[in-house]
Amino acid sequence: MAFPSNSNTDINQELYANLVAAAQYAAYESSIARQLVSVFDMPANAGKVVQVPVWAAITAENIADEAAATAKTTNTTSASITLTEHVVYHQITDMLKDSAYNNVLTQLGDQSGRAIAESMDNEVFALFNSISASVGTEDSDITVDNIFEAVATLRAAKVVGPLAAVLSPIQALQLKKELATTGGANLSANETANSILRGYYIGSLAGCSIYESSLVKQNLDTDTDTVLNAVGAVFAPSAFGHSMRGGINVEEQRQAAARATDLVVSATAGAAIIQNSHAVKIVGNAA
Repeated sequence: MAFPSNSNTDINQELYANLVAAAQYAAYESSIARQLVSVFDMPANAGKVVQVPVWAAITAENIADEAAATAKTTNTTSASITLTEHVVYHQITDMLKDSAYNNVLTQLGDQSGRAIAESMDNEVFALFNSISASVGTEDSDITVDNIFEAVATLRAAKVVGPLAAVLSPIQALQLKKELATTGGANLSANETANSILRGYYIGSLAGCSIYESSLVKQNLDTDTDTVLNAVGAVFAPSAFGHSMRGGINVEEQRQAAARATDLVVSATAGAAIIQNSHAVKIVGNAA
């Protein structure tokens, strides 16, 4: 899903067109979370908190001919997404800009866009440990059964449609090893294992597309030892909400005394849990 397009500079906009394009493209390509959750883009001048209504479930009646139906009471709760600024600041000296072989602005745009994408992903992934339902055990490797159990938990909660899992690289490694090892998981002889051995991805299990990211938090330790654990999650898009106002913004200001130009690349975005029961966290050894 593309980010909204809204980029600006104070002055000399044409000089920074390459940076704006590079920053937008890098953000589009690098952000995982925005592709997997519910997106609520916010217009300008509408405050900094997005309130998302969540409807309570209702049950249909199966009634006899001509019987009167009973009026249902419908109620809503709400989840709030608070927008904050994700900012990258550069000071580009004339010496650097005029001496570099490559286009400094384009390269800074690429790096800035990736940094902002990571910052927004961090907001979503930090929510995983606040999910109530959990599978896996601290200080233990995750297993294929953990993925199946998480999916089953969501299906039992009437969550339909495609699911996604985001794991830390170590959790993903544990899963790949189990799937690809002869005598390990029951799936080891099929196409899934072959794809893991040949490619760089895990693929899909039980209707759940599995991704790995180094941004998944790996600092959980609630027992008495010092072993750290990662907290991934299996979830439906309705579990988390992401909101963004506008797109990547670029502002510049000349600093004559320093023979340099200040450059600020920013985005205004936020994330929150929308429906806690639509996600299951995956806890496992991070080492």
